[in-house]
Amino acid sequence: MFGLGNKEEKDETKNPEYLALVEKWDAFLEKIETRFTESLAPAEEAVLDQLEEGNYDMVSNMTAWSGIKSQLLKLEDKIETTFDEKVGPQMLEYIERWDLIDQDQKGVKLRESFRPRIERFEIILEGKVAQRFYNHAIQFLNEDFYCTQCSGKLEIKKDIFRTHYVGCDYCNTTNTFTPNNKITEIRWVVDNIAKHKALKEWDEKEKAREDCKSIRSPRDEDSKTELANAYDLWEEKEKAFWTTYFTERATYVSDYKDTIVHDVEVKM
Repeated sequence: MFGLGNKEEKDETKNPEYLALVEKWDAFLEKIETRFTESLAPAEEAVLDQLEEGNYDMVSNMTAWSGIKSQLLKLEDKIETTFDEKVGPQMLEYIERWDLIDQDQKGVKLRESFRPRIERFEIILEGKVAQRFYNHAIQFLNEDFYCTQCSGKLEIKKDIFRTHYVGCDYCNTTNTFTPNNKITEIRWVVDNIAKHKALKEWDEKEKAREDCKSIRSPRDEDSKTELANAYDLWEEKEKAFWTTYFTERATYVSDYKDTIVHDVEVKM
């Protein structure tokens, strides 16, 4: 009987001391959310500033972002550790373990929101960094390049960022144009520019994916129409994203123009 009495007392979720713990837990999660949100704008500013200060070194720039990203992701562990080691045990003094699920889920929901939000932020950030790098590096193609045979001025294409042959209009000599490292890197950073330009399609794709995942798997006797329609929409939005992405990429690198359809099919 004594055990039963204790259990009933622990089931009391309206206990002022328990409610104070809930309030404290909510305040902690709100603080973490604020910290996460308010960290993004300074992170963008810091990474963009570092690009110019680092003489447009993309490797060191992405290393800087990786460090910031790592700090943001540590907030996931902070939420989990705080609940498991502090909040949960204190709440169990008043409620049973199964009643703890709702409070735990508050933290889980916030934790699980970080990675998709970081992923979207990363698309924007890397797109801006890549565009700035492109604007800087493309200027090297505005320099004058001359034929090795007659010293005539060569016409260099603005959308080929690899070593290639360039014919001389004056003496017909075939020259080998070897771009500098900054120009060569353009070929790779345009991927991030294209992804940023396809952000609208990305959002629609992600929403369709989440909507599809939210539908419970039907039983054998249930209609599967809703799930099938949701999956078809997801596939449609997925294809729209990759089509926009590869089309945008091809506007910067002409080599990719003839492979758009194939590249989309591979992704599907």
